[in-house]
Amino acid sequence: MLSYEGLFFDQETVDLIHSLEEKQLPNINDEIHCTFKYHPSKEEIFNDIVGQSFEVYLIGYGNDGFNSGFQIALPNELVPYYLNCDDERKLPHITASLQDNSKAKDTKNLNFKPLKKPIKIIGRFGYWIKEENKEYLSYAPFNEKELSKKLL
Repeated sequence: MLSYEGLFFDQETVDLIHSLEEKQLPNINDEIHCTFKYHPSKEEIFNDIVGQSFEVYLIGYGNDGFNSGFQIALPNELVPYYLNCDDERKLPHITASLQDNSKAKDTKNLNFKPLKKPIKIIGRFGYWIKEENKEYLSYAPFNEKELSKKLL
Protein backbone atom coordinates (compact mmCIF):
# COMPACT_ATOMS: atom_id res chain seq x y z
CA MET A 1 0.00 0.00 0.00
CA LEU A 2 1.27 3.44 -0.85
CA SER A 3 1.08 5.17 2.52
CA TYR A 4 2.19 8.63 1.42
CA GLU A 5 4.20 10.44 -1.22
CA GLY A 6 6.47 13.43 -1.02
CA LEU A 7 9.98 14.81 -0.93
CA PHE A 8 12.49 12.81 1.07
CA PHE A 9 15.86 14.06 2.25
CA ASP A 10 19.22 12.32 2.54
CA GLN A 11 21.05 11.91 5.85
CA GLU A 12 23.29 14.94 5.37
CA THR A 13 20.22 17.13 4.87
CA VAL A 14 18.43 15.52 7.82
CA ASP A 15 21.45 16.32 10.01
CA LEU A 16 21.41 19.93 8.77
CA ILE A 17 17.69 20.26 9.52
CA HIS A 18 18.14 18.95 13.06
CA SER A 19 21.07 21.33 13.62
CA LEU A 20 18.78 24.26 12.76
CA GLU A 21 16.11 23.37 15.34
CA GLU A 22 15.99 25.92 18.13
CA LYS A 23 14.65 23.34 20.58
CA GLN A 24 14.71 19.67 19.68
CA LEU A 25 11.87 17.61 21.15
CA PRO A 26 12.28 14.03 22.49
CA ASN A 27 11.00 12.08 19.45
CA ILE A 28 13.38 12.84 16.62
CA ASN A 29 12.10 12.26 13.11
CA ASP A 30 14.88 10.41 11.28
CA GLU A 31 12.92 9.89 8.03
CA ILE A 32 12.39 13.57 7.34
CA HIS A 33 10.14 14.31 4.40
CA CYS A 34 7.54 16.74 3.14
CA THR A 35 4.30 14.85 2.62
CA PHE A 36 2.56 15.80 -0.61
CA LYS A 37 -0.38 13.44 -0.11
CA TYR A 38 -1.29 10.89 2.56
CA HIS A 39 -3.02 7.80 1.11
CA PRO A 40 -3.19 9.16 -2.42
CA SER A 41 -5.88 7.98 -4.81
CA LYS A 42 -4.82 6.50 -8.16
CA GLU A 43 -5.20 9.94 -9.74
CA GLU A 44 -2.94 11.47 -7.08
CA ILE A 45 0.02 9.11 -7.63
CA PHE A 46 2.67 11.11 -9.46
CA ASN A 47 4.82 8.61 -11.34
CA ASP A 48 5.82 11.42 -13.71
CA ILE A 49 8.06 13.02 -11.06
CA VAL A 50 8.95 10.05 -8.84
CA GLY A 51 12.71 9.71 -8.40
CA GLN A 52 13.41 13.29 -9.47
CA SER A 53 15.33 15.69 -7.23
CA PHE A 54 14.13 19.21 -6.52
CA GLU A 55 15.58 22.27 -4.81
CA VAL A 56 13.39 23.60 -2.04
CA TYR A 57 14.03 26.19 0.64
CA LEU A 58 13.58 26.17 4.40
CA ILE A 59 11.90 29.52 4.99
CA GLY A 60 10.40 29.34 8.49
CA TYR A 61 10.72 27.53 11.80
CA GLY A 62 8.10 26.75 14.42
CA ASN A 63 8.00 24.96 17.76
CA ASP A 64 5.07 24.90 20.15
CA GLY A 65 6.52 22.36 22.58
CA PHE A 66 4.60 19.56 20.86
CA ASN A 67 5.85 19.82 17.27
CA SER A 68 9.06 21.24 15.87
CA GLY A 69 9.30 21.80 12.15
CA PHE A 70 10.10 23.95 9.17
CA GLN A 71 8.02 25.61 6.52
CA ILE A 72 9.43 25.09 3.06
CA ALA A 73 9.02 26.92 -0.23
CA LEU A 74 8.44 24.72 -3.25
CA PRO A 75 9.48 25.59 -6.79
CA ASN A 76 6.54 26.57 -9.00
CA GLU A 77 6.77 23.28 -10.91
CA LEU A 78 5.94 21.31 -7.72
CA VAL A 79 3.08 23.44 -6.41
CA PRO A 80 0.36 21.58 -8.38
CA TYR A 81 1.54 18.28 -6.88
CA TYR A 82 1.31 19.47 -3.29
CA LEU A 83 -2.06 18.17 -2.05
CA ASN A 84 -1.33 17.94 1.69
CA CYS A 85 -3.49 20.86 2.72
CA ASP A 86 -6.91 21.81 3.89
CA ASP A 87 -9.07 24.62 2.53
CA GLU A 88 -7.50 27.30 4.72
CA ARG A 89 -3.81 26.38 4.79
CA LYS A 90 -1.43 25.25 2.10
CA LEU A 91 1.87 25.26 3.98
CA PRO A 92 4.44 22.78 2.77
CA HIS A 93 6.36 21.74 5.86
CA ILE A 94 8.54 19.09 7.43
CA THR A 95 8.39 17.73 10.96
CA ALA A 96 11.80 17.59 12.64
CA SER A 97 10.86 16.35 16.12
CA LEU A 98 7.84 15.72 18.32
CA GLN A 99 6.80 15.54 21.95
CA ASP A 100 5.38 12.25 23.22
CA ASN A 101 1.81 11.70 21.97
CA SER A 102 2.07 14.46 19.37
CA LYS A 103 1.15 13.93 15.72
CA ALA A 104 3.33 14.99 12.80
CA LYS A 105 0.24 16.14 10.88
CA ASP A 106 -0.17 18.96 13.42
CA THR A 107 3.10 20.58 12.35
CA LYS A 108 1.12 22.46 9.68
CA ASN A 109 -0.57 24.42 12.49
CA LEU A 110 2.65 25.90 13.86
CA ASN A 111 3.22 29.63 13.79
CA PHE A 112 6.29 29.56 11.53
CA LYS A 113 8.67 32.45 12.08
CA PRO A 114 10.69 33.44 9.01
CA LEU A 115 14.32 32.36 8.98
CA LYS A 116 16.93 35.12 8.60
CA LYS A 117 17.57 33.82 5.10
CA PRO A 118 16.17 30.89 3.12
CA ILE A 119 18.26 27.72 3.24
CA LYS A 120 18.43 25.62 0.09
CA ILE A 121 18.04 21.86 0.47
CA ILE A 122 17.47 19.14 -2.10
CA GLY A 123 14.75 16.54 -1.80
CA ARG A 124 13.85 13.58 -3.95
CA PHE A 125 10.23 12.72 -4.74
CA GLY A 126 9.32 9.23 -3.60
CA TYR A 127 6.74 6.92 -2.08
CA TRP A 128 6.56 5.49 1.44
CA ILE A 129 5.29 1.93 1.01
CA LYS A 130 3.77 -0.21 3.76
CA GLU A 131 3.65 -3.94 3.13
CA GLU A 132 2.47 -6.61 5.51
CA ASN A 133 5.70 -6.83 7.52
CA LYS A 134 7.82 -3.94 6.32
CA GLU A 135 7.87 -0.28 5.40
CA TYR A 136 10.25 1.31 2.93
CA LEU A 137 10.97 4.25 0.69
CA SER A 138 10.72 3.78 -3.07
CA TYR A 139 11.83 6.02 -5.90
CA ALA A 140 10.37 3.69 -8.54
CA PRO A 141 7.05 4.26 -10.32
CA PHE A 142 4.22 2.82 -8.27
CA ASN A 143 2.42 -0.20 -9.67
CA GLU A 144 -0.30 -1.48 -7.34
CA LYS A 145 -0.69 -4.77 -9.25
CA GLU A 146 3.00 -5.65 -8.81
CA LEU A 147 2.86 -4.80 -5.11
CA SER A 148 -0.22 -7.00 -4.69
CA LYS A 149 1.65 -9.93 -6.29
CA LYS A 150 4.45 -9.54 -3.72
CA LEU A 151 1.95 -9.77 -0.88
CA LEU A 152 0.42 -13.07 -2.12
